[in-house]
Amino acid sequence: MRTKTLVLRKGITRPVATSIPAGSILRVSEDFLNASGLVEVEWEGETVQIFAVDLRDRGEFIQAMSAAGGGR
Repeated sequence: MRTKTLVLRKGITRPVATSIPAGSILRVSEDFLNASGLVEVEWEGETVQIFAVDLRDRGEFIQAMSAAGGGR
């Protein structure tokens, strides 16, 4: 993420809003490109929800390297 962004974490009784810092790396599925509203992503090993528009507007796509590709 290029900027500090709001995400929702699961709380005991309801979601809890948390800000993730600029520079955070999120693991996302490709279907978020057509999503609206909230989408689930992984941040620091935890599943959180983020607004799809924030992900598109504030994020920067980093292509994951496959293990089979040997890092090339």
